[in-house]
Amino acid sequence: MKELSIITFPFIPPEQIFNLLKNNSHFIWLDSCLNNRRDYSLMACNPFLLFKSKKKKISIRKNGMEKLYEGQPLNVLHELMEEYRIPPTSFFAPGALGYFSYDLGCQIETLPDISTDDLNMPDIYLGFYEMVILFDHKRKNIRLISMDVRGSKQREFESLSRNLAAQLKTISLQKEKMEEVSFTIDKISSNITYREYIKAVKKIKSYIAAGDVYQINFSRRIEAEGVFPADRLYLKLRKVNPTSFSGFFDTGDFCILSNSPELFIKKKGCMITSLPMKGTRPRGKNKKEDNRYASQLLLSEKDKAELIMIVDLERNDMGKVCKYGSIRVENIRNLEKYRTVFQTTSLIKGRLTKGLGQVDLLKAVFPGGSITGAPKIRAMEIIEDIEPNKRAFYTGSMGYLGFNGNMELNILIRTLLLKGRHLYYPVGGGIVWDSVPDEEFEETQTKAKALFLALGYESEKFISF
Repeated sequence: MKELSIITFPFIPPEQIFNLLKNNSHFIWLDSCLNNRRDYSLMACNPFLLFKSKKKKISIRKNGMEKLYEGQPLNVLHELMEEYRIPPTSFFAPGALGYFSYDLGCQIETLPDISTDDLNMPDIYLGFYEMVILFDHKRKNIRLISMDVRGSKQREFESLSRNLAAQLKTISLQKEKMEEVSFTIDKISSNITYREYIKAVKKIKSYIAAGDVYQINFSRRIEAEGVFPADRLYLKLRKVNPTSFSGFFDTGDFCILSNSPELFIKKKGCMITSLPMKGTRPRGKNKKEDNRYASQLLLSEKDKAELIMIVDLERNDMGKVCKYGSIRVENIRNLEKYRTVFQTTSLIKGRLTKGLGQVDLLKAVFPGGSITGAPKIRAMEIIEDIEPNKRAFYTGSMGYLGFNGNMELNILIRTLLLKGRHLYYPVGGGIVWDSVPDEEFEETQTKAKALFLALGYESEKFISF
């Protein structure tokens, strides 16, 4: 039986260890820079195995050798996870960390293939790591958790673990001053023009009027060209707007920088948790204005209806794999405060049916209902028809699947992709019958501006998109 090795040492701010490890192969950081929903962060690098899939084509790279397969990628992933399975533990365990793209949904459901796949990203991209660094923000310590996956000589493996621990301990505890870095932006554009956006919203409302759907999450993609150092950009984003489910993943070909506040699904033992998010208002410039925006959100029947629709959808999805009668909504509408916005969320819990695991759960609930619409399948069909480009990473999920059976994934909103000199930042929102097209467009403008203003880009230059 594979056993865990756990080395504990005093807390070091994760951004300092980020600077130490960021250049390692397939570095990933599941980052809780706002500890209101999650009191830990995870880092890992140098995976012993890479799992990638695109539609039914699967690549598994291990020990420098790549094997190619064809099949249902989630079934192959399940078999691979079983190969490294360890008994349930109360601690975190090494496992598979990475992302699942929104377009993986086409491998779970039968959907049309209409939009253009211009980014050509893998549907699944996971590194399998034998060591993870756990930052316990509550207990103020760090645990290096490792397991001898590859059957190395125990002495050699323990030496490797302790060498990394020694490296981490040598980092100065003195707080680093973040470098001031300028980001060069040469061009900004959108994959959907103003007129196209207004026309699409009207088309969505015609679907709603016909009774096809109640709600559609419609998005457009802001694109920029320039120079964006990924590490400095991520550190600035997490400082400007700290969230509980942020993340950084460097594949070598591209980087995903997520500033997400939304938990998609969490599995701890047999307990399942989801935290759908709907409804947004900006934070005010003073306490009076702040209270007014918060009150507006809580009193909005439109935002309340949107959230309740998504709660019903996610309860139905979880019901496919959860024990009958175990699903409950513990908080139907909770106001959450972030540095730049107010959000409302609901907390849903259930108990997974005995004998089912991580991949069974993923098949039942992916992608998250809060970023599709309701009913889910019809909403995804309409999204495929009206959005010109595949969503790829956007509104997919990033997180971990532990070899001990635990699992946690976010929703990849407020997330950007860096590929060379190109930056991609999709923005969207829920369209319902009461939606005003111009107001919905302005909301996407506001969401996009929040990112680029953080980069120091002047607001008056945004007219072009």
